[in-house]
Amino acid sequence: MKQNSKFGIGSPLLASKILVLLFFFALALWSCSKDEEKTDPVVIGESAPSFTLKSLDGSDVALSNFTNKVVVLFFFGNDCPSCKAVAPSVESMLVTPFATSTDYMVLGLDQWNGNQASVQAFKTATGVSFPLLLNASGVAADYNTTYDRIVVIDKAGKIAFSGKQSAASDIAAAKAKVMELINPVSTADVAPNFTLKSLDGSDVALSNFTNKVVVLFFFGNNCPSCKAAAPSVESMLVTPFAANTDYKVLGLDQWNGNQASVQAFKTVTGVSFPLLLNASGVAADYKTTYDRIVVIDKAGKIAFSGKQSAASDIAAAKAKVMDLLAK
Repeated sequence: MKQNSKFGIGSPLLASKILVLLFFFALALWSCSKDEEKTDPVVIGESAPSFTLKSLDGSDVALSNFTNKVVVLFFFGNDCPSCKAVAPSVESMLVTPFATSTDYMVLGLDQWNGNQASVQAFKTATGVSFPLLLNASGVAADYNTTYDRIVVIDKAGKIAFSGKQSAASDIAAAKAKVMELINPVSTADVAPNFTLKSLDGSDVALSNFTNKVVVLFFFGNNCPSCKAAAPSVESMLVTPFAANTDYKVLGLDQWNGNQASVQAFKTVTGVSFPLLLNASGVAADYKTTYDRIVVIDKAGKIAFSGKQSAASDIAAAKAKVMDLLAK
């Protein structure tokens, strides 16, 4: 039988098609490897690369303008759907809670190099208040990152956090790092010891949990926001770590309610962790109040002390707990 020379194994047409396919396959592999290379985060502790970019109002904004400040960089794409979706959370979690802090700044950097109109459209659509800077693809390359990522720089100008995931996935951890950097806890800040009565009448002392990570949830027995937050304390700070033997969550009634009122709180909220009575003095020792979360590390040092409501701080507290348990 005569071989079809047009499509035969040795035909020039088939050979050229194979070469074209191999070329595009190699190009795709190269592109993927470049993307992987760009998204590898910079090393924590390295000096943050300096930059100067134009803002929406045409002024120059340089990283050096924020010496001795904690700086958050939110790399975004001006028409990136996930960036648009997370931007309001960047505002609510990384801007609003620190509005009174004079040693802190959040900057948005457009890694997609959009023009002024496209970046202004992003600002209008998302409603963010922090400055948005143009033509930041080169800066993203210097930081070895890409769009939809968060980077945190400490007051010494070092990289303290470089997101490996989408901003939405990393925002709680970034907030925890910001809180740590703005309000650093001295190594001299040993968690004050205490002994309180539990609902069953037994004594519970902090010293019972030596070499454990301990979360203190200060609540008021009839405080509405505390009641609302308590189930989230259970689901986010108890359930995920149920199998961990070097971890404990304690609830401390800062309102000094009697046994019946604290039992009512437990019944209404359905929490499983121990609730301790007459904790106003302990709250004073910790310089905190009700509806707050404190995290103590295995060395007995205060690792996190919430400045906002428990509901607002719970994600950051969980990120801190995960970090401490991983060490």
